[in-house]
This record gives sequence, structure tokens and C-alpha cells, in this order.
Amino acid sequence: MPTEVEQLRELARAFWEGKPIPCPKHPAVMMTGSFVQTTFADHIFLNCPRGKETITIPQRPKQMEFYDQQVEGFVENMQRGDAILCYRCQSKIEVDAKENRETGITDYTFTCIRCFSWGRWVGKPELAKIGKD
Repeated sequence: MPTEVEQLRELARAFWEGKPIPCPKHPAVMMTGSFVQTTFADHIFLNCPRGKETITIPQRPKQMEFYDQQVEGFVENMQRGDAILCYRCQSKIEVDAKENRETGITDYTFTCIRCFSWGRWVGKPELAKIGKD
């Protein structure tokens, strides 16, 4: 089951891509959403018209997909034992790794716990080298 951070990341991603967002409690009903910009706390506000459920997703800074080199840098940082922080807001990054033991290939998904920016990297971790072919 996905973590709360992964669920919020996918909801924010669907909102910014303009995709319909089904209500978690009423899957047949689509949530309405709006971006609320305030002085200190920009956020996405999702509302279910049927059950009146609301979801508020903080968005300062706004969610984005990390660039390939940034995500590869996260993999290198993990190998060195460095802290992995979001390039945008300096918050912790949640890492989901699925390793295929037969091939040695690992599928990493990195998600910021604050702005829900995310990135994905698939490959052998020992081959992660920024700028080298």
C-alpha cells in the first residue's frame, strides 16, 4: 500500500496535469480542485462533491518532476551515505526502492515530503555517475 507521501504526490501530480481525480472514499465521484495562493502557504484544495471530504496539499514550492541528473545524484548520494534532501526546499526525501535480484537493476522513486516533487531512476546503482557515459 502506498505511503501518505506517495498518495499526496500522485494527487498533486494529477491536479497539475489536469487529470480527473477520483475521491478516495467515493471512487465513482471526481474531486474538484483549486490552487490557493496565499502569502505563506500555497496549497491545492481538493473537494469531494458527494461526501464533502477535503484534501489539502501544501505546495510551496510547487511540485515538479526532478531532472534526470538530479535523480541520479540522489542515487550517488545514497551510495556515499550522504543525506538526501530536496533541491527545491531542502526537506527530507522519501525513497522507495524495488530491486530485481536476478538482474541487479533497482527501480528508485524519490519523493520530497514537503513539496511532493518527485523523480524516478532505474538501473544498477553502482553505475550511477553524473556526466559520465
